[in-house]
Amino acid sequence: MPPLEGPEKILGWGERTRHQLVTRAYTALVTEGTWDEADWAQLEEQVRLLTRAGWWVDQREAEGSDLPELLESADDRDRPTENPFR
Repeated sequence: MPPLEGPEKILGWGERTRHQLVTRAYTALVTEGTWDEADWAQLEEQVRLLTRAGWWVDQREAEGSDLPELLESADDRDRPTENPFR
């Protein structure tokens, strides 16, 4: 996973939260659900695009099965851009 961005004091929290939520999602969607590895690979690509630590911290209590919907509802400020004026 790519490094997260944000205030130094929440980077570790964001990384732990991301790991925990992604693990819960894999369990709910693949291990216990109906997704196959190809479905998971697509979701994992979306996860990699969200690098704002605060977004992950905000989702800390979400159910793993909700991750696809949460990723869809994330906005552009949660994803990195090469535009320095954003």
